[in-house]
Amino acid sequence: MKKHLFFAFILLFTMPAMAQLRSHHFEHQGQSTTLTVISTNHQGFWLFVDDVLQNENPVHSICVRNFWPEDFHIRVELDNRFHNCVGQYVDMSRSQSLNIAQYDGLFGLDFTQAHIRPELTMDLLLPHVPPMPQGNQNIMPTPPVPPLPPMPQGMNPEDYNEVVRMISNESFDDTKLTVAKQVISNNPMTASQIANICKLFSFESNKLEFAKFAYPYCTEKNKYYLLNEVLTYDSSKRELNEYIQGL
Repeated sequence: MKKHLFFAFILLFTMPAMAQLRSHHFEHQGQSTTLTVISTNHQGFWLFVDDVLQNENPVHSICVRNFWPEDFHIRVELDNRFHNCVGQYVDMSRSQSLNIAQYDGLFGLDFTQAHIRPELTMDLLLPHVPPMPQGNQNIMPTPPVPPLPPMPQGMNPEDYNEVVRMISNESFDDTKLTVAKQVISNNPMTASQIANICKLFSFESNKLEFAKFAYPYCTEKNKYYLLNEVLTYDSSKRELNEYIQGL
């Protein structure tokens, strides 16, 4: 119900302003681009662009037109009982296609070159901007652009390499696990950095324990499916997924 009310509010108050904003951007930045998103497992979803809901009802695929060359935050919310969300910044200087991928229960967004026939095609919905001034119709207002939040960052490469060296020099797996936990508690890491540290452990149980412990400190949780690559057993992958879903 909240999604429907929000969508109605966007349509009612922003359509004229959106047309003004689009014409302003395209006049100064060139040809528009499109974004296509598809769920390959036929899971319905809602699409958000810079936190603005685009489709009122869940779809399995969607094409959104009239982007301009800029980075946009693309987020999808799945129509399931968990309402899983994944998101990332996408460079829209050219048309892009994204696939909602699922790896053993974990979701992510992958770029795809596949030909997609979208279930829904629409123009980009934008936040509200001030109306045109009444005096001089030749003056085009420049809407305020909020600063983009910083991209997810992990440890800087120099410090991270030192941590990997220090953990690798430990003789016992349990000691490696203790040191790794101490480090990540004060130094958030990317999903790939966490996965590489998991590879330093000899025992599957320690890999799984560190993957669970590290999840709250991951700066890009939408890519945590990468941890499946370092776990050997399907039972471990399922246990990690169930642990994350239970948080």
